Amino acid sequence: MLRYVFIFCLLIGVNFFTWGQRIVYRNNCLTQCADCSASASSDMATVFEFSEDLPKSAKYAWDFGDSGSPLNTSTNRTGIHQYCEAGPKTVTLTIQFGATTTKYTQVVQIGKLPFIYLGKDEKDSTITICKGQKVPLNAFGKVSKPNFPVQVAWFPHGETTDQITADSSGCYSVQVTEPTSGCTVEAKMQVKICGDRDPNANINKYVDAWYFGNGAGVLFNGSADNPKDTTGGLVVPEGVAKMTDPTNSLIFYTDGQKIFDRNNNPIYAVGDTTKRLNGDLTNAQGVTVIPKTSCKGCQAEYYVFTLSKNSKGENLLYYSIVDMKLNKGKGGISVLNQLVSPVPATSRLLASEGGQGFYWLVVQDMNSSNTRTYKISNVGISAPQNSQGGTQMTSTTGNGSTTKISVDWTKMAVAVPGPPRNKVDLYDFDPQTGKPTYKMSVDLGPSPPVVYGLEYSPNKDVLYVSLKGDGNSISSKILQFDLSSKDSAKVAKSKAELYSSMEQIGALQIDPVFNTVIFVAIDGSNTLAKITNPNGLLGSTDTTITKASFVRNAVTFSTPGVTSRLGLPPSIPSPQDPSSPPSISKPICEGTSFKFTIDQKLCDPLNNDRIDWKIYQTVLSPFPNKIGLTVPLDSTKLLYSYTGSTLNFDFPVSGKYVITAAISNSCIKNFPLDAQEFDIVVLKPTKLTPVYNRICKTSASITPTKLPASSNLQYLWSTGARTPTINVPAPGGKVSLMLSDTATGCSVKLNTEVNFLENPYFIPTTAYSICMDDPKPYNLQLNGRVDSLTFEWKFGSTILSTQNKVRVTEAGNYTVRITDIDNCSINHTFEVSDKCEPVLLTPNVFTPNGDGKNDLFTPQPKSTKRARILGLQIFNRWGELLFTSKGPEFSWDGKVNGSRVPQESYVWQLQYESLDYPERGTLTARGGVLVVY
Repeated sequence: MLRYVFIFCLLIGVNFFTWGQRIVYRNNCLTQCADCSASASSDMATVFEFSEDLPKSAKYAWDFGDSGSPLNTSTNRTGIHQYCEAGPKTVTLTIQFGATTTKYTQVVQIGKLPFIYLGKDEKDSTITICKGQKVPLNAFGKVSKPNFPVQVAWFPHGETTDQITADSSGCYSVQVTEPTSGCTVEAKMQVKICGDRDPNANINKYVDAWYFGNGAGVLFNGSADNPKDTTGGLVVPEGVAKMTDPTNSLIFYTDGQKIFDRNNNPIYAVGDTTKRLNGDLTNAQGVTVIPKTSCKGCQAEYYVFTLSKNSKGENLLYYSIVDMKLNKGKGGISVLNQLVSPVPATSRLLASEGGQGFYWLVVQDMNSSNTRTYKISNVGISAPQNSQGGTQMTSTTGNGSTTKISVDWTKMAVAVPGPPRNKVDLYDFDPQTGKPTYKMSVDLGPSPPVVYGLEYSPNKDVLYVSLKGDGNSISSKILQFDLSSKDSAKVAKSKAELYSSMEQIGALQIDPVFNTVIFVAIDGSNTLAKITNPNGLLGSTDTTITKASFVRNAVTFSTPGVTSRLGLPPSIPSPQDPSSPPSISKPICEGTSFKFTIDQKLCDPLNNDRIDWKIYQTVLSPFPNKIGLTVPLDSTKLLYSYTGSTLNFDFPVSGKYVITAAISNSCIKNFPLDAQEFDIVVLKPTKLTPVYNRICKTSASITPTKLPASSNLQYLWSTGARTPTINVPAPGGKVSLMLSDTATGCSVKLNTEVNFLENPYFIPTTAYSICMDDPKPYNLQLNGRVDSLTFEWKFGSTILSTQNKVRVTEAGNYTVRITDIDNCSINHTFEVSDKCEPVLLTPNVFTPNGDGKNDLFTPQPKSTKRARILGLQIFNRWGELLFTSKGPEFSWDGKVNGSRVPQESYVWQLQYESLDYPERGTLTARGGVLVVY
């Protein structure tokens, strides 16, 4: 059975050595990574184990030979102590078992070397030169070489001289080793040839590989769904492991005994090519690989953990170290088969990443429910921390079965085979503390068939389980379980069968490229199977979900005799290269515009003098171009070009966009970066009605009328509410909404005004009329804004208008219905009367000569319906009253006291009233008339 090894990556670890026969120890070096301020329980301490597993009744007493330390003693099974001074330490272990007390002594050499550095000081670890230049690197150029024997080894080419010359881009580091203690010190220099691309990134970019079974291999050339077959150097029935570099390219692979590099060349132990690792080939997870991280060097060393049986048939945990500096950079095994713990373990190891500079190795004890978790960091392998829970594993329980962790390292599943019944234990896993927490056991049904493989879906909501038949009369199955419930019975009830066969089904392993496809090993087959759409539940009634499906012949091995067996290698990523090339940073949204920047200088300390940006409305091509550069899929869909230090752009619509950038400086011109794809979500269309007019209710429900297609919207109203819809009570007023997208950081402020209106608000105070004697049409306009209101004007039964005004063409009743968005209405009728201004007809000349023509000055209204004359007066030029009349006749014959007045102009004055506007009272009109004879 294999055990889980969980991992987190940080820096470079310390050497581990086994000394003597009974006391074994590791982490005996005071390195640049160690922290002497740490307590004795620190994972940086030296770890001691007794080489034999004694019964639990045994009592231990450690004396660490460090009299100056207050924590010089311990009574724990595993001793841990933080040394802060180099030199030999006499460690004593006293064991009391029954009536017998035995004392063991071991001299431990705590080693320390002077710190070295390759730059101008300890912080200087990067140098940039132009193409064609070279830089010398000297291990002892800044410090004196020790006066005792040391060994020098450079990465990546394995030179053993004190000085080398770097002539290409990449990480260079030197390791100086003191052979007696095995302690080392390292220094690193990241050399950048401005304009050069990392050759390791261009060759085999995104080419991960699996090697397993009988000479079988699979190459993932940037594709998770359709990998290519190849051949490898392994002939192994079950467990295999591998390691990849930061570009996701294979470094080496192993079956727990033999190790091969990416070119299928064997990697041997130093000094003896016949020695092998002690792994058990019949274990489904009996080997795993973890980076031996470095704090001052390049990533060059890797732990290979194995489970090997002792004379009692018990699995013990061992480690070896592969050092890629050895054999002129081709790699070698520098440490072989060192005991980690004498405590028997079940037959499972698991390696998984956790983040933040370290890894976890998790092993379950045999005949116990105790789980041991080792922290693998840059100072070594820590003492184990213990967690209880789950099924107690025996020497036979789970033989050949597996343990799996989800792709985000937060869930863990442990297969527990029968008889009588199979089950799986489910755990939560905390990648920060390395603690697994048991949650439930799920019954899988009777055994045989025997539970073997496990794998989580990419979204960790679905678990796949393989049950291995006997290849004869008992069939194999692949089952699917819905993990959404916290009830084990409900999880068990969700069981759905994806596939059944008389062939023996083994490991289930998610692809190492995109974690989207689960591959299936079938013993003795010349093909691999796969599970596509693994997030899709078979029992789902949601028609929008694509359900998981099984493809029997996913990869075919074309070489005769090459077949799969039961095992497939898990994926453990190498620590990321801190000297990665510049890239486009995640955009910052300022309002609705996205701001893009370059995360670092192309050739530090040279400035990025010029950056040429381009935006394409397309996606990334799945294949790099000839120089290994990631490019847009459709370069014809260029949307925008710009030159400047930052790119600001207000995208028109949401969607996928590809952005490219080319950098120029004093060394190189137009250096193109990898194109990057961004899923842009814009706050468009977004609309909030500017004015909400309500005419009946006393509260208004306010919500945006248009919203972008985003599931990450956040609302903040000026009222303090954070809901999509708010209620605004009377009297209303001005209201604003700050709408934000939490995923992008974009935000937009929208304003509105809420009015609660009554009928008088709309009705003008003007009395409306029209003179039908000479009608002149005009608009009758309502008061106020028309937002969120509808109108209907009628004259009789005829609809005249649907606006907030109507054209008045004749006298009569004009009725308007006003309706708000709550479908509440009010009505008002405007009475338009027939009224005309009074018009007087007054001659401006008359001839009172008695000829019967125009002998009288007779003013009169144009229409007796509109006006009535009340009085008439005539005045001469000096203002003397010559004539007056109050009716009923209003005529002047041009005489005064019977005599004709002289021929000249006279002033007349009329009193009259308007019959349409009687409220005006008596009105006066004046004018002049000429008397002519």
